[in-house]
Amino acid sequence: MSAVTRLRPAPERMPFPSRAALPPPRRHWLRWWLRAHWRSLLIVAGLLMVVGLVHAIGYDRFPGRATDDEGTYVSQAWAVQYWHALAHYTYWYDHPPVGWITMAAYNWVTRAFERLPDSVTVGREFMIWVKLVSAATLYLLGRRLGYNRLTASAAVLLFGLSPLAISFQRMVYLDNLAVMWTLAALAFAASRRRSLASAVGSAVCFALAVLSKETIAVLFPALLLLLWQNTSPRTRRYTIALFLTVLAALLFTYPLYALLKNELFEGPDHVSLVWSIKWQLFYRAPSGSLLDTGSDTYAVARSWLERDPLLVGAGVLLTPIGLLIRRSRAVALALAIQVVLLFRNGYLPFPYVIGMLPFAALTLAGVADQLCKGPATGGWLPATARRLGQVVVVSAVVAGGSVVGPAWDQGIRQAMTEDHSKPPRQALDYVVTHVPRGSILLVDNNLWTDLVRRGFNPNPVWFYKLDLDPAVRAKYQNGWRDLDYIVLSQYTATTLKDLPTVMEAVRHSEVVASFGGGEMTVRRILRDAPVSPTDDPAGGRGPP
Repeated sequence: MSAVTRLRPAPERMPFPSRAALPPPRRHWLRWWLRAHWRSLLIVAGLLMVVGLVHAIGYDRFPGRATDDEGTYVSQAWAVQYWHALAHYTYWYDHPPVGWITMAAYNWVTRAFERLPDSVTVGREFMIWVKLVSAATLYLLGRRLGYNRLTASAAVLLFGLSPLAISFQRMVYLDNLAVMWTLAALAFAASRRRSLASAVGSAVCFALAVLSKETIAVLFPALLLLLWQNTSPRTRRYTIALFLTVLAALLFTYPLYALLKNELFEGPDHVSLVWSIKWQLFYRAPSGSLLDTGSDTYAVARSWLERDPLLVGAGVLLTPIGLLIRRSRAVALALAIQVVLLFRNGYLPFPYVIGMLPFAALTLAGVADQLCKGPATGGWLPATARRLGQVVVVSAVVAGGSVVGPAWDQGIRQAMTEDHSKPPRQALDYVVTHVPRGSILLVDNNLWTDLVRRGFNPNPVWFYKLDLDPAVRAKYQNGWRDLDYIVLSQYTATTLKDLPTVMEAVRHSEVVASFGGGEMTVRRILRDAPVSPTDDPAGGRGPP
């Protein structure tokens, strides 16, 4: 062997990968996943236990039945389950139906109508599960945005324990479902795999959100921004194209349904999706701008801040900083869009704040997380900035806890102990006991399903429909004279002004039972008795 051969170096061998670096076999995937995420799973379990208990204890007692929107959505879910129809009256495309179809599926699986005492209770039980899923998804989204476990947990607690959040998230509003699906869409968009499947999942979830409550569509720019941030430049155009295609195809099913029923465009003797959209956008009485201190919008926004200045107030104030931070930019944009819309002179829905709550929590947590981490570079100056940021965050938490803590404690205790829903239950018991079956009752939707389930046939009349639904007007051609009893909450004169037949019915009736200091009244129609000019058709103050 020559010297050259002896000195030739041996061929370099590739190092054998360690067992830890190898992907787990398919049969061991679950064990590997649990080992990698056990800390987060324990944290989420603890968070859901706390949030779930606070949300569930007293869920049916507080808040009271502020409007009959809760009963409306439950009645529509009841119609889906038992009548196989999209609504208990003519479905006029007021909202897309996926929200109450989902509720109907839950009620069917759990036999909720057979287990629970009244219809609003059925819907509020469903909202408990919506809240738990939303809280878990919020934690997942926070982690995928790069928040640490402590910061993501803080966001969940802000979202779950705020007195303002407890009140609105307990009530049966489609906005709660839309928020749940939107958080899932954002979590898919922030997936670390950056796969096409994640883009499809995001599109499906956001389509379900929009088809649950159409107003959530205003958050589309925030979702698109997050998807853009989280895609590789090499595959971005394919990912975005697939996302938009799937989203558009699913959303198109709604107008397609209207088209197949010949109800897409306006025409005689039928409802119309186009007309409903025009009514929602242009025909509803505006609530005013946030800049107008005498407007309803200003009054409602002020009530939010009075109930919880921390989550909404601090979240809105920190939104500009959140927009400067890449990780929190998408969620801060979602909050900023909704805040900007408050300044237009448009109609403000009562549960509008529900869509703001998770993004206010994530913006607060994101800014705090960035302050604690400080600049990514080394050196004494970034280290000093990081320490200073941590001091600021700790000081803000202590100050906020001392200022807002007592109000939160009082609000949580009120939500878990007080009963504001007793008058409707008492009125239902009175009607079932004292009003003869076969009587024609004019009611709000919080009682409609309960009376139908208890055998009141012909079905009760939802008071709005007596004036606004041509089919109901044709059935009761004598107007208020065809009625026997009225069971209503207190409504303002402004509401009854647009319902002349209902107003006349109230004027030609007498109170036979009153509950909650007049909050709920049962009236008997007096067909031949004279009407006193001092009668108050509104029955006092209206709902909050």
